Amino acid sequence: MARIQALSKPYPEEIQAAFDKIMGAGVPPLVLFTTMASSDRAWRKFRGGSLLDGNLLTLRQRELVIDRACARTGCEYEWGVHVMAFAQAAGLTREDVAATLDVPLRPDQWTEEEAALLATVDALHDRATLSDEEFSSIKKHFDDNQILEVLMLAGFYRTLAYVANGLDLPLEQKAARFSEYRSEVVTDC
Repeated sequence: MARIQALSKPYPEEIQAAFDKIMGAGVPPLVLFTTMASSDRAWRKFRGGSLLDGNLLTLRQRELVIDRACARTGCEYEWGVHVMAFAQAAGLTREDVAATLDVPLRPDQWTEEEAALLATVDALHDRATLSDEEFSSIKKHFDDNQILEVLMLAGFYRTLAYVANGLDLPLEQKAARFSEYRSEVVTDC
């Protein structure tokens, strides 16, 4: 049973237009979207902070940040949606996707740039800050605008994890599952 009732059809015209823009015309919206849209304020805030314009980070970089932030927060809902929708287009292999679940991170699995990016997400998750060394590492590969984007993107998806996990949203039918990839993961928690 839903903890907060999702918006149901027929959707108001402006909400339907937003769903069509995000999902494509005729594609049913995600339960996260219909749940957020049940509150006008939450929906506006959600839409305003998504950072998915693709202007500062490559699709691969963006998806690594999102997948790692979702994996570290245990948000299978959002992680699975992103793996399903973007992993292939982002050039993430099955091994790459599985490695987003690795704890601790295995830097040798990644390029130096990607390892710095993922280590940044881990530091933010673990301590909500970056040491001088961690900041220097990310600064070697990204400019100030990109760093701000990474910080905001990781924070935004942590917030989405709170929403999806807190509401115990049901997993989307075709979304990836942690269990599909966990057998390939080495963990040390």
